[in-house]
Amino acid sequence: MQTMTVIQGGEAEKKRARRLHAILLFNLVVNHIFLFLMALTLVKLSNIPLILMAALSLALLGYILISAKRSLSSEPSWFVCCHWQFAAKRARLFLFLFFALGILSLALYYGGHAMGMKTVSTLALTGGFGVLPFMVAVLGLIIIEFDAEHQAKIGIVPAGAVAYYPPPGEAGKP
Repeated sequence: MQTMTVIQGGEAEKKRARRLHAILLFNLVVNHIFLFLMALTLVKLSNIPLILMAALSLALLGYILISAKRSLSSEPSWFVCCHWQFAAKRARLFLFLFFALGILSLALYYGGHAMGMKTVSTLALTGGFGVLPFMVAVLGLIIIEFDAEHQAKIGIVPAGAVAYYPPPGEAGKP
């Protein structure tokens, strides 16, 4: 059983701890579900909405990673820094999935057309092996990030976060 570390910090500290979780949730929910569906409906007209969606996602993920990196040297609160490092770890995972499954989807889509497959079978192959696993991963990350944001709201640091980024006084302990 994992133990939680409860922090008795102020509301301002809890609010700062939630910030990167909220940005990552915005990217996952609004950008990769709602805007993705909207972009798919417009894909016959133009690819620009899909490109804008990807650019917004990369900008938000970059902001999360840069903010978490800066917090290591400038954030006085371990609680805030720990939550930001945990959000950055999930953002890196999402970025990896975004690139890996995006490249796989593009390869399947254009490869299927290059091999002479019909459009329906190419779309089924692309959706089944590229888009579907990505959307399942997005839904899983949404659940995990909602929990992490709630834990930041109530002042809890999960045991996994403590192991990943130990408190300053416990850094040398086994």
